[in-house]
Amino acid sequence: MPKKFLRRILPDRQTIERIPISRRFTHHFDRSSLWRVEREAVAWGLAAGVFCGMIPGPLQMIAAISLAFFFRLNLPMAVVGTFLTNPLTIVPIYMAAYSLGQWLLGLHGADTKWSSLPALPETDWQAPLMSIELWWQWVLDLGLPWVIGMVVLAMSLALSSYLLMQLVWRASRYWNLLRLQALRRQTSSAERSRSARHHPASG
Repeated sequence: MPKKFLRRILPDRQTIERIPISRRFTHHFDRSSLWRVEREAVAWGLAAGVFCGMIPGPLQMIAAISLAFFFRLNLPMAVVGTFLTNPLTIVPIYMAAYSLGQWLLGLHGADTKWSSLPALPETDWQAPLMSIELWWQWVLDLGLPWVIGMVVLAMSLALSSYLLMQLVWRASRYWNLLRLQALRRQTSSAERSRSARHHPASG
């Protein structure tokens, strides 16, 4: 994956600092390791973000930023990874986690399926502890099948995102190498043609 491309599309420090929960961590944002665009740091940053994005409520962003700090991962990619769960995807992902948990627990045929996702608690960034408590109660209400399914699904998606980023990065480097080789061959061919014109073979 071209570093210039990632630097252009990933959120910068100012954008991340505008996220309400991240303001508690801004005094740590001076670490250069959080912003390095390298293959392992980016791939693991995405995996950490995807995994933490499966956590309900305000803890997902806190967890993603914390993992980026602790393991020196790419912070912008970790933040981007949390957006896997959003208003459009959260319901099917959570429903899939519940079905997966039922299957793993041998309850797939039981009459315990959701007809709809329970109402999500409101997140108040001015009172994060209260929001965490509401989300914790929401998780308890969902029960063990959802918890187990969510853990397995989060780990699977995180691993898949890591491998996908590795594949895309390596494929991009390989493609750039092929383009460079083609350019060199073209340049070499043009130089030989010019040399032949300037120094024709004697008859």
